[in-house]
Amino acid sequence: MFGTGISAILAIILFVGAMTISCDAKSNMEITKTPKEILSLSGLSMQDISSFEFELSHKNVSGTQIGDLVFSKAEGLISSDNAMLVEGKFLFGNLTLSGKLITIDDEIFFLNPLTQKWERTEGTVTVLSFFKPEEGIKKILDSVTSPSIESSGKTYWNIRGSMPASALSNIIGETTENEVEISIWIDKTTNYLTRAIIYGKLNEYDRTEPDNTIQRIITISKINEALFIEHPLK
Repeated sequence: MFGTGISAILAIILFVGAMTISCDAKSNMEITKTPKEILSLSGLSMQDISSFEFELSHKNVSGTQIGDLVFSKAEGLISSDNAMLVEGKFLFGNLTLSGKLITIDDEIFFLNPLTQKWERTEGTVTVLSFFKPEEGIKKILDSVTSPSIESSGKTYWNIRGSMPASALSNIIGETTENEVEISIWIDKTTNYLTRAIIYGKLNEYDRTEPDNTIQRIITISKINEALFIEHPLK
């Protein structure tokens, strides 16, 4: 009877020990994944997404100056049928202006702020270069240098590094030649980029104040969800 009890206890100890070793092995596997490998996996995953919602905002500055306008905020959708909707906020002196843009395949439409009617226009849209998953997002992920893991939660990695300001030229237009700091959040289950904060000077209008660094915040959500953009002239 006593021998049977000892055997049972030993069996429990061996089982618990095996479970601990298994958990430690999984933990070590996660730790050994380098920041560069995580960024590469995220880049590949983001290439395959078909739709998402995005937002670009600013902190410690009213917005990004582009000529006479200050581009303060943008939000919108990219759908799986090659369409994009962008709503932007611009500042012109004391005036706040709103703009809406829709692209469907090669067609471009904008909402006339005076008539509040949609009109077809010709030309290129610089914002498309970033907000096309197969090009823009991977370009940002590939541009990060000297990455390090800032923190690692249960559901995400937070990676910090540097990147050339020019990697963001398709968002804000002409940029400076300096390096900027970037912090990126990547989902551990899907490897999707869900948030990025870019710190510092991106163009000639940006001020440089170490204690009040300009932040540009990009948020990506509703990835691969069913998002519909209605044709504005139908």
